[in-house]
Amino acid sequence: QRLDFEAMRDTLLAVAGRLDLTEGGRAVDMTDAAATRRTVYGFVERQNLPGLFRTFDFASPDTTSSQRFSTTVPQQALYMMNSPFVVRQAQALAARPDVQSQPGDEPRIQRLHQLAFQRNPDAEDLRLARAFLAGQATGAEKPALSAWEKYAQVLLLANELLFVD
Repeated sequence: QRLDFEAMRDTLLAVAGRLDLTEGGRAVDMTDAAATRRTVYGFVERQNLPGLFRTFDFASPDTTSSQRFSTTVPQQALYMMNSPFVVRQAQALAARPDVQSQPGDEPRIQRLHQLAFQRNPDAEDLRLARAFLAGQATGAEKPALSAWEKYAQVLLLANELLFVD
């Protein structure tokens, strides 16, 4: 079962080490890529529901419903791959001090897996991670994301993180 929008957003922030756990206070705009408050403190304007909410089957604020619809549509994957919010979380995850302080690639990969999946990577995970990182081209132009930031984004997009058994 895929996490709903609120749990997914909070999970991404928590793994990145950016979830603001402050209780109470004013509502925040959840469509702002810089917002780090828990989603329960998100502002919902009933008359102007953002498309992002509809993309992830956000419940209608105007009616009660016993259950949300659950869809899998391309817009959801495109949001996860291209959204400034998700990119920021990937950058924050790769920049975490407990990741940056690792003495080499393998310990860094292990730490990223521990943060994202609460487990150590197996041999296949390590092989795929090394291959992914080695395959990242370093051209003349500075890429938008570093190889480690791209790898962090791959982990944030994984079904293992976004689905619950």
